[in-house]
Amino acid sequence: MPQVRMQVLSGPASVHPHRMGWSLAPVPVEALAAAGSAESTPRDAAWRGEWYAWRLIGTNNHELGRSALSFPTYELALGAFAELQEGLDRLVQVPIYDRPAGRWGWRLELDGAAVAISGRWYQRDQDSSLGAAKFVELSAEAELADSVVAMHERRPLGALSQPVRGMR
Repeated sequence: MPQVRMQVLSGPASVHPHRMGWSLAPVPVEALAAAGSAESTPRDAAWRGEWYAWRLIGTNNHELGRSALSFPTYELALGAFAELQEGLDRLVQVPIYDRPAGRWGWRLELDGAAVAISGRWYQRDQDSSLGAAKFVELSAEAELADSVVAMHERRPLGALSQPVRGMR
């Protein structure tokens, strides 16, 4: 039977998650130095724009929520999820309302810092709140997925990001 799992995502700068609502985590220099190697340091990875983030996947393979931040190393992304798991009883849910679209989402904060956000939008605030509660409940039993999901640019190189006037 499939388990709830924490899946790590990674990708190049062209698909950096800040384009999807993630921010880059402020990382202490000591943590970067400790996670580095002789060949390639995490600081180099951050300079090149490589990033890691996590998401919680349910038994039905639907995303339940994701990290509110992205990280320059795999280890820092894992550590952030472990920190969330250790602080489940201290999480504070903050509702998010997208006024133009009339949709609801949620953000979870740990000691005043955003650590997780909803992986989807909801039609009602109550459904959003229930989704956040389910995320917290299932985070406790989540297992690490076997592999990292590599994100790739979906548009061909040189493709326009906006359609040219009169063309679709």
